[in-house]
Amino acid sequence: MCGIFGFVGNKYFEKEADLSAMRSSLAHRGPDHFDFYSLETANKQFEINLGHVRLSIIDTSNAGNQPMHSESDRFTIVFNGEIYNFLDIKEEIEKRSPQIVWKSSSDTEVLLAGLEIFGLQECVSRLVGMFAFSVWDKEKQKLTLVRDRIGEKPLYYGYQKGQLIFASELKAFEVHSCFDKKLNTEAAVGFLHRSCVPQNLSIYENIYKVIPGTIMEFDLDEIQNKTVPKPIFYWSLVEKVKELEKDSFKGTYEEAKNKLEQLLIQAVKNQAIADVPLGAFLSGGIDSSLVCAILKKYVKSDLHTYTIAMPEPGQNESLHAEKVADNLGTIHKSKELNTDEIISRLDEIISYWDEPFADSSQIPTFFVSELARKEVTVSLSGDGADEFGYGYSDYPIYEKYKKFTILSVLGVDTIFSLLMKYKPFRKIAILRKTENFLSLTTILKNSKNLNEAHAQWRNKFRNVHLPIQKEIISNSSKFLKTKDLGFNFAGYYDALAYLPDDILVKVDRAAMAVSLESRAPFLDHRVLEFLISLPKEFKYKNNISKRILKDILYDYVPKTIVDRPKQGFSIPLTFWLRNDLKDWGSEIIKGIPLDSTFWDRKLVLEMWNEHQEEQEDHTERIWNILLLESFFKRKELLHYSIN
Repeated sequence: MCGIFGFVGNKYFEKEADLSAMRSSLAHRGPDHFDFYSLETANKQFEINLGHVRLSIIDTSNAGNQPMHSESDRFTIVFNGEIYNFLDIKEEIEKRSPQIVWKSSSDTEVLLAGLEIFGLQECVSRLVGMFAFSVWDKEKQKLTLVRDRIGEKPLYYGYQKGQLIFASELKAFEVHSCFDKKLNTEAAVGFLHRSCVPQNLSIYENIYKVIPGTIMEFDLDEIQNKTVPKPIFYWSLVEKVKELEKDSFKGTYEEAKNKLEQLLIQAVKNQAIADVPLGAFLSGGIDSSLVCAILKKYVKSDLHTYTIAMPEPGQNESLHAEKVADNLGTIHKSKELNTDEIISRLDEIISYWDEPFADSSQIPTFFVSELARKEVTVSLSGDGADEFGYGYSDYPIYEKYKKFTILSVLGVDTIFSLLMKYKPFRKIAILRKTENFLSLTTILKNSKNLNEAHAQWRNKFRNVHLPIQKEIISNSSKFLKTKDLGFNFAGYYDALAYLPDDILVKVDRAAMAVSLESRAPFLDHRVLEFLISLPKEFKYKNNISKRILKDILYDYVPKTIVDRPKQGFSIPLTFWLRNDLKDWGSEIIKGIPLDSTFWDRKLVLEMWNEHQEEQEDHTERIWNILLLESFFKRKELLHYSIN
């Protein structure tokens, strides 16, 4: 795991200072080594500057340091992430080129050799892993940016005062002398809706994320004209869903179960390759328990596992994790958090996300990463199983709704009367009511289709007036145009949006804040493609979500230990905003300018007061407001305008 940064453009006086400042801003991502490389383009017009900070995982010697050059010196790369199948690629390269002499045992050197032998697109399509990298092609005079299929590793880019700048985090842009700090209001509204900055946007104007699964090739004419090339998709979730649901798995359930288990075993084994200590996060739920069970049985007999004990009993997963750890025989550590510790470090923790981010599970994720980093450098997690295994509790509701709506002669009221007899529906309706959300019933009634309903379900500010929303259509609404992607459309919607924009951002920033690498076996694209190909009843049957994953797990861990309702990784935020965080929140809200063109200050105060007086539960909306406003102040974006 590393951080990459760089810029291409005209030569200028402050280049060395900018490279040094960018490196310092990303030091947490790579504390073991840093370096940068500069060269002129063939036409002498531009200078290429590539920088790298390294967290040594595979081949910890100096031979693995970057920037790294290919054997012919054609390619120079800065690479962030891991290629889990690099040994397989290495073997194939050696068959094609027996004379090759390796200088290191790193996956980056294998990637460079692959670029020379296979070519860019063919090489990238062979990669299994999480990665974001930039490579300069001396022969074609092109700078290329590449991001992994799902978006595990971040990569931002944009033009600033004649320089094409790229980096793993926005912190590196902020310290560059050419950076022009302007708020992207579309991204800010998108954040309020979804608790994270959506899709390819960033919170800053003219800075964007590379889209997952794409290659972007910048030639010198594009850099000269400050134009952005069209992304080249080497992998597309939408296309894979269409392809695999037409050509679905034809075998029996037992055959599917055995094949999926073997794919998971291979993914875990590949992701356990490291020359540094390795452990795993363990919540006691289905996903992390299965990863830990496979890891313990097939890779590490002395597996270290980690979890966090939250201060509120109803939100404390540590006891479940301890039961699983005892059964598996892992060396388990749990840290019991207290409210004072969390609140005293709150400003520090939220600052690790270099744009507004309001998934409150970022707090326990940070603390469990900090706990693990005391003993290991790499930790495996169970992320990704919910989206592809039909795991979130609202997904089955849509299935039941579709069945009832086929009987349209019943009428809408009758349909929802039937739904209210369905236990999962009642449970979700009750939970959402306590958060003062419109009930899922109302959303479904008022939506044109299920895609629209799910997008609204994810929208924290539906039916709430913000002045700026009159001028801007949030980027998050663009997914409303996505056609229904099979029975698990909600899972694929979340895999396109919620997973890369929220879950993976949360894990990456929390782990890298403490220089920890986090890996997710369920996001091995061979695993998730197989999950996509499975018939519906293999993943969801008789109200059982993640059916096939659970049945695999029960062969490792007794059902009685892990069979429980999905809990999530949450904090008692509703209570804290009325008590421990009341003064902190009140100061932020009082600081909103009276003439703000972004907020309806009166509306914000009304929401705050209603929440304090327990008239309404505005937890998620208030938390989003507080984190966006605190971001404005932290970055000195005090004068927001829609112009």
